[in-house]
Amino acid sequence: MKNEAIIAKLQNLGVNMYKQQLHKIFVNPFYCGMIAHGMLNGKVIEGKHEKMVSREVFLKVNGIIEGSTKYGVPHKMENENMPLKVFMWCVDCSQPFTGYVVKKKNLYYYKCRTNGCKCNKSVKEIHARFEELLSDTWIKPELSDPILYQLENTFINMNKGNTENEKGLKTLLTELNKKIDMLEEKYFIGGEMGKETYDKFLLRYREEQAEILKEIDKCVIGISNHREMIKKAIELCLNLATVWRKGSISIKEKLQKLLFPEGLAYDRQIGAFRTDTINSIIAVIARLTGDSAIMKKGLTAFLSGQSLSAEREGFEPPEV
Repeated sequence: MKNEAIIAKLQNLGVNMYKQQLHKIFVNPFYCGMIAHGMLNGKVIEGKHEKMVSREVFLKVNGIIEGSTKYGVPHKMENENMPLKVFMWCVDCSQPFTGYVVKKKNLYYYKCRTNGCKCNKSVKEIHARFEELLSDTWIKPELSDPILYQLENTFINMNKGNTENEKGLKTLLTELNKKIDMLEEKYFIGGEMGKETYDKFLLRYREEQAEILKEIDKCVIGISNHREMIKKAIELCLNLATVWRKGSISIKEKLQKLLFPEGLAYDRQIGAFRTDTINSIIAVIARLTGDSAIMKKGLTAFLSGQSLSAEREGFEPPEV
C-alpha cells in the first residue's frame, strides 16, 4: 500500500497522521527493539523495551522504502480518470505525462509536462490504445494447463540456487545467534565483561545479523504456494484488458506496474506505446502461447534467452 492509502485507513480509525510522520515511524529502529541516539556517537544498541515489530519486518519495510520508485505519486480524486498519469512518459522529451480536465465539457486529457512539446491526447484515445495493447497480451484458455506445467518447472529450476544459499545463510545466522546468547550470558549473568566491551561486540554481531537477514530475504522465494500464484498469473493473462478497464484506480496502477515495471513510452508520431520493457513472466507466457501479438513487439531478445527487463517485485497479480 502507498503511504497515502495507509494514512487514509488510519484516519478512518480516528488516528491523524501525515506522510512525513509515517515515514519517520517506518525508519525508526526503536520499534524493532533498538536504540539510536546522538549521545551514542552513531551507535545503534539493543534496548530493553518491548519490540513492536521483529527485526525481519523492520528490515523488510526499509527494503521496500529503499527500492521505491516514482510510483509513490499521490492521486487526487480527479485522477481516478487518469490512471496512466506519471506512469506514461513522452518519447520526444522523456518526461512523464500529467493531466487536466476541460470542465465545461467534462473531458480529460493527458499532457506532456515539457513546455513546447505540445503532446496532448484525450484520455479516451489513450485508454483505447492501452486496452488494445493489453488485448494483445493474452493466452488461449486451452493452453492454461501446459503453460502452468512449464512455468512451474521453470520456477523450481530458477530457485534451486536460492534454496541452497538460503540454507547456508541460515546456518550462519544460527551460529551468530549463539554468539549473541553467549555474549549476553557473560554480561548479564556471569558479569565477565564490562558494558563498553559488551556494546562493542553486540553492535558488531547485530550488524552481521542484519546483513545475513537481508541476504536471506533475497533468497527467499516469497511465496510458498508458487503453483497457486502461477495459476493466478495465467488467469490474469486470460483477460488483462477487462481487468484493467473494470478495476479501481489501485487495481489499474498495480496491473500497469506489474506488466510494465519501467513504465510505458508514448510515441505521438505513430500514435502508439513502445513496449521496450515488460514483466519477464508475461514474456514467457507469450512465448509459450506462441500466437500472442506481443511476439511481434520487439521481444525476440528475451525469447531467445536474453531478458530485456526483469520484474523487480515478482509476478504476483493484484487482487481483484
